Amino acid sequence: MDPFSLALSGFAEPAVFATLVLSVVVGLIIGAIPGLSVNIAVALAVPLTIFMPTDQALVLLIGLYGSGIFGGSVSAILLNAPGTPASAATIFDGFPMAQQGLATKALRVSLIASLFGAAFSVALLVLVAPELANFALSFGPVEIASLLLFTFFVIGILSGASLAKGLLSAAVGMVLATVGSDPMLGTPRFTFGQTSLMDGFTYVPLLVGLFALAEILEEATRGFRQPARKFSLDGEDRARNRITGGDLKLIAFPVVRASAIGSAIGILPGIGATIASFLAYGDAKRAARDQSQFGKGDLRGVAASESANNAVVGATFIPTLALGIPGDAVTAILLGALVLQGVTPGPLIFITNPQVVYTIYLALLFATGLMAVLGFMAIRPLAMTLRIPKIYLMPSVALICIAGAYVARNNIIDVWVMFGAGILGFVFNRTGVPVAPLLITFIITRPFEEAVRQALTRSEGSFEPFLTNPVTLSLAAVVAGAFALAAWRDIKGRAAARQDKEQENG
Repeated sequence: MDPFSLALSGFAEPAVFATLVLSVVVGLIIGAIPGLSVNIAVALAVPLTIFMPTDQALVLLIGLYGSGIFGGSVSAILLNAPGTPASAATIFDGFPMAQQGLATKALRVSLIASLFGAAFSVALLVLVAPELANFALSFGPVEIASLLLFTFFVIGILSGASLAKGLLSAAVGMVLATVGSDPMLGTPRFTFGQTSLMDGFTYVPLLVGLFALAEILEEATRGFRQPARKFSLDGEDRARNRITGGDLKLIAFPVVRASAIGSAIGILPGIGATIASFLAYGDAKRAARDQSQFGKGDLRGVAASESANNAVVGATFIPTLALGIPGDAVTAILLGALVLQGVTPGPLIFITNPQVVYTIYLALLFATGLMAVLGFMAIRPLAMTLRIPKIYLMPSVALICIAGAYVARNNIIDVWVMFGAGILGFVFNRTGVPVAPLLITFIITRPFEEAVRQALTRSEGSFEPFLTNPVTLSLAAVVAGAFALAAWRDIKGRAAARQDKEQENG
């Protein structure tokens, strides 16, 4: 049986299909609740995948990822508080529509746009990823090392508003990855005499702490406050909330453009769905002939934001599968989960594990289809989940964090690592330092180090291959341009802030 047929037959297994349905439902619920995000959902699910077959593990994580992004639009529209950061731009027009008695219509448009964006990116993934992998098969250690170093700088430069903070996060991830045994010599590094650190920091407790526990600590400082309940779907006029042909015609062009923007952003490592949604929203506003309704309840604003952030989902798998470089924090988590399953993403995965590739394709496609069915049915039930008190919800999540960190290796040290990562993530969140670069560089540092040392071994310690290789020089030029752009952005932002302060004082 060919790999595609094997992957397809896997979804006929009751356990796999049930996992897919459950993951989509849970993703919708978690995405809808402010304070819980798709990052947290996927991070908490990773410990469970250790005990699952590869196809079931992938289905679980991908289902949570795909549906969680749309789920975030529910609270964004109803409460003016995005359930996930990727839905932040949806607030601009979604919440005004809810105030006008059009919440159901806004949620339906959000779902339609999400489905199109997701399908668009899956099609792009199927077309582009194999070709990119074929190109990458010609890479040697020099090219691989250059590409990974390029990724390190790009995610540091483009992740977040501050250049320095992005690079700091990436640097911390690289430092954490060096703890443990030398990959080539086996000698201990930065273990401080602790034998428990000989294997380095374990992936699962690190990501659980950085995403889930950090958010719990943040909510604890707020006293687990609930957003004001300003929504009610019961009293809405059903006729006004129907999606008409005119509505579909109005959003068609913004949705296509936003899906293309989201897919392009998704391919670039470390940027993520939040930036994609804001860029798509701004593009839709600029392209509109009549901009007067943007910010007051325009369908195009909701559609652009949601199609862009969902288009990122499939596109992030392009660099993950083809190059072994995570596209964002969630695919970094997924990449780690694949490694735990004994599968190494990269160009060879299309040759050595084609069934896994097809399983990812199908999981994304089926999750999108289920989201279409369940999303329309669950609009009102999802609104009810927003009433769950955080004072009960967050302690439950904390217990899951502790169990998830421990179960990976049955080692209490991992629980302490999780607590340390949680405190670090909390400090990062409070100081505006992005967490995603840390996790991504933590994953790519080990293969980067191995590629560099292999290249130096071949060249007998000479760095000349790095200085003369066309791929290296091209990537260096791109990094220099991105660095200059980010530096200019920082300088401009500081000048604007200084001007505003002077105006306030004057």
